Amino acid sequence: MDPARDADRATPPLAVRPVMMRTAAGQVVDQLRTAIIDGRLRAGDRLPSEQQMAQDFGVSRGTVREAIRTLAASNLVTSTRGAAGGTFVTTPQAGELAERIGEQLGLWFRAGNISLAEVQHARHVLERECVALAALNRTEEDLSAMRRPIEISRDPGLGEDAWLTTDVEFHTAVSKSAKNSILELAMTAVHLVRPRTNRLLLKELRRDCIADQHWAMYEGIRDRDVAAATAAFERHFSYLRDMQQRVLADAHADAETMPVLDIPGETGPTPHLFGDAHQDAAR
Repeated sequence: MDPARDADRATPPLAVRPVMMRTAAGQVVDQLRTAIIDGRLRAGDRLPSEQQMAQDFGVSRGTVREAIRTLAASNLVTSTRGAAGGTFVTTPQAGELAERIGEQLGLWFRAGNISLAEVQHARHVLERECVALAALNRTEEDLSAMRRPIEISRDPGLGEDAWLTTDVEFHTAVSKSAKNSILELAMTAVHLVRPRTNRLLLKELRRDCIADQHWAMYEGIRDRDVAAATAAFERHFSYLRDMQQRVLADAHADAETMPVLDIPGETGPTPHLFGDAHQDAAR
């Protein structure tokens, strides 16, 4: 018996499918999307008629319609009927972009390549700037959006999931108050995994301390005091960082190497938070 040949027979054959050429509709989509992204087509611009685009691209009207449907599904164009109707370029709203970015980031995080330390560092850099800008740019509506989750979080009967939601709502309100769309979108990535990172500390955190720290940040932002607001954020971040370090040390785990993927999305027994590192320590 040849072990190498036996091993080859034990390996299932690679399932492949015939390679398909890029469709004509896909090529039309690529050209139109590129024109929108680089600004040659702007929000509100009306695209040529189906017939004209079919002639320009050298394809059928059906192919053009397929391309338009694809772009519409991405909210890059919208079509209306009537004498003044047609297909118009649109600009996706921040919420729509955040949702799409969130979906892609969710896949990225699930790949297991993002460490807890990377998330924490990104949060510190981004949110500190958001807090400073919020102190300069906040509106009364922003203050109300920050105050509400703090008040709700003080309810001693609030369940764990609801409490975690109030935490993310508060920090999201701070991000929006900065009035910087790029920072807000960047913070979307952080907020996507914060319920997971918070669960890591859920049994150790004191809710009253968190509420008081949030309130101190709120007061600095309310008073337009950048120094007070950022100092309050630093105290809050240090509290969470120190707590995280203690929890990880007890489990013989390390934020630098611990993937976010290892933190469950739902509340569960603490031992399962740390994967193999914790299991090894328990032996």
